[in-house]
Amino acid sequence: MKDHELEQELAAAMRDRSRQEPPYSYDVDGLIGSVRRRRRRLQAGAAAAVAIVALGAGFLSRPDHDRVSLPVQAPTASSVVLPPSPTASTSASASASASASASASASASTSTAASAPKPADPARTTNTLFLAALRYQNPATRSQVDPVEVAALFADESAYRRIWGADSTGVTCGSSVDGVLAAGEVLLYQGVERLDRAPAPTFDGSTGKVTDLTCRTVAGGSKVGDPTVSGFYGGLVTAAKSGDSTAMSRLGRQFVTANLRSAQGPTAGTCSSTTPPFWLADNPSSGTLTHGWTVNLGGPYDFPIEIDENAKVATACGK
Repeated sequence: MKDHELEQELAAAMRDRSRQEPPYSYDVDGLIGSVRRRRRRLQAGAAAAVAIVALGAGFLSRPDHDRVSLPVQAPTASSVVLPPSPTASTSASASASASASASASASASTSTAASAPKPADPARTTNTLFLAALRYQNPATRSQVDPVEVAALFADESAYRRIWGADSTGVTCGSSVDGVLAAGEVLLYQGVERLDRAPAPTFDGSTGKVTDLTCRTVAGGSKVGDPTVSGFYGGLVTAAKSGDSTAMSRLGRQFVTANLRSAQGPTAGTCSSTTPPFWLADNPSSGTLTHGWTVNLGGPYDFPIEIDENAKVATACGK
């Protein structure tokens, strides 16, 4: 129901109510007479009260021998306040002590529950794991990888050594890759070409850390995933490795809207990165006409992009 329709319904109901119960009418002459009668009653009551007080004063002025001695009533048991008995005091102390102990126990339980570490988010762990693998496999970014932080992603040292291994290729199914797209399942790329193997990490239910990783065979070169993301960013990585300086503008015309190219210039859609060593796209979000990703091209920060209904990058770097 629209707002104006609701207002019309309420107005109609109010009109019906006003017709059913008309406002009260008052007889002015009768009201004035009633007020005058009430005033006379109050005046008469006040005069009677004065007479009673005067009469009482006359009785009090009589001699002492005419006074009547009234018996004094002894205090009843209910009106006497007794000090608490030692037994009652002990019981009250024990009750207070028990209550305090229960409260302390409850506080300790709450504190313990609050201090318990929350399990890691598997989606976030996946993103961090594959971003670390991409950085480690590229000589230009290998120094950015901290082995201790990587090992903390795994449930134990055995899983870390078995999966990460000596060169991180265990994470990427035995091959060095420069592109990862994670949307429900992880897809591995070399440039714009998808590999024929897909990794699937397994996580510990209580900690959210990696316990295992399996790889399954898929059709190599298939277009599953997002062709705009893999085509544009995979093409940029391939061009950077080959030294093709014309690829940026060519790929921009193919995959980036004219408005974004006009707003961001020659590096539209890349947050000013001209030679990305790898690409990772993760965390897709869907909308009515657009869908988005979080992209990393080897820099310290990820940046968001949105792809419009024409399969072109319409927003990047938050602009």
